Amino acid sequence: MRISYGYCGIMTWEFEHSIVTSAKKQIIWELYSRVESWTIWDHGIESVSLEGEFKEGVHGKIKPEGQELLSYKITLADPEKGFSDETVIDNLGATIEFIHTFSSLSDGKTRLINHITVNCPDKEEMEKEIGNGISSGVPKTMENVVRMAVFIEKICKLQ
Repeated sequence: MRISYGYCGIMTWEFEHSIVTSAKKQIIWELYSRVESWTIWDHGIESVSLEGEFKEGVHGKIKPEGQELLSYKITLADPEKGFSDETVIDNLGATIEFIHTFSSLSDGKTRLINHITVNCPDKEEMEKEIGNGISSGVPKTMENVVRMAVFIEKICKLQ
């Protein structure tokens, strides 16, 4: 976790977590690009929807557990590299960017990285309400995605 001061009093909070898995990035992409699956592996989400195809510029709605419904926008969608999305929380003046990347490693495994950036004018609010709340579940959520991807690959091999 890193906090820095930006322009016009805006604070930037960053968090990154990575995991290596035997699951292929194509399966991980399928899980990410089907937003209806997010609530299965991300237990911090009550509901999520997308207003079209999973591609850059498309908007959706997400309801984090115990919070209000928020709008988000897909800012990048690349089946070979990953995706990113951005959520603006107007009442806090905050912008949250989630960057999910994956890459194939030379040993046949896949590295999955989740990088979160929060920009907010209120440092205390950013850390307490946004940053720590979001980042605390990231490692478990990434483990869930990986477990599900490995399970899907095993099932596919049985067919």
